[in-house]
Amino acid sequence: MKLKNLPKKLGHYNKIYLISHTDLDGVGPSIVLQAYGIAHEADFVETRKVDEAVLARLAELEDNELLIITDLSVSKEVAEAITTVNKEPNARFVCLIDHHASALYLNDYAWASEIPVLDDIKMSATTLIFKYLDEAGYAVNPQLADDEAEIVDYSPQQTAVFFDRLARFVENVRLYDTWDWHALKIQQAADLNTIFYARRRHEFIKDRFNYILTGQLFTEADDTYLTFSKDELRKVLKKKEKQLVIVKDYSLQGHEHPLNIGVVETDSYVSELGNHLAEKFDGDIDCVFIVSLVKNRVSLRSIGKAVNLSEIAKHYNGGGHPNASGCDLSELGMDFIVAIQNAPKAIKK
Repeated sequence: MKLKNLPKKLGHYNKIYLISHTDLDGVGPSIVLQAYGIAHEADFVETRKVDEAVLARLAELEDNELLIITDLSVSKEVAEAITTVNKEPNARFVCLIDHHASALYLNDYAWASEIPVLDDIKMSATTLIFKYLDEAGYAVNPQLADDEAEIVDYSPQQTAVFFDRLARFVENVRLYDTWDWHALKIQQAADLNTIFYARRRHEFIKDRFNYILTGQLFTEADDTYLTFSKDELRKVLKKKEKQLVIVKDYSLQGHEHPLNIGVVETDSYVSELGNHLAEKFDGDIDCVFIVSLVKNRVSLRSIGKAVNLSEIAKHYNGGGHPNASGCDLSELGMDFIVAIQNAPKAIKK
């Protein structure tokens, strides 16, 4: 595995910073680091703000400090700034671990690892950092992130149990982020993502850390919410089927031929809705664009290999995976907005 970028002696740094994405796979690396007893300060940022966040941290990075970037890519300009920092002989270092095919250009830099697939398995950022720490010989050593908390020494048997629980959590994150959960029908992974968006981020992180210690992946409150959420999801899917419109024969940068695009507006259940509509209207549409007017975002979803959405998103200053990507709605321009307004509703099958 070509994880060439993360220093082997993390304990040699006075302070470790993490900049990661705001979704489940973005939060996962922080939980993994905490599970290994690696103290760090985490900032979670949206894709469009990553360059700004990294440059701000670079300006503040002091000697003998480490910055880890996960589940995010940076522009070439910021990449050059990182290279400059890493060349300075002051023990400051920056590394990046990501898995998006749209950012493979970052593999040209010695401090970056972009690994979408490893051993024929689709990767997540959480999986990659977990694999690195395991293969580098780190032992799972969960410690409370409290300056006054006592250091706990665990037995080898306890450490083995903690490792198995952490590995299960990491795999659930990977399954959801790559959408492998749907093909393999592993509902627990989808449930984990549902709870992630239902809870405050710090509460979710705390409860998943406690899972490593106790073995309880979902709390009683989580189970109650999941029952409610599944009922709501069925209602949303049925409602959005009726609202779907089809923008026919629309040309997009990054794809050679015009596409039939199913478009619907919502801020909830984006991945579930995108996959559901792509399957239900397969043959009528090539992909689904889920618009969030509140966030000025478009989530791109498809099934199969006919359309590489990451290539399309990259041309509109976005990125992601071949079947799941995103960009700002404004990047698509007014022509696309007008096309949506003029598009006919899909005929429900």
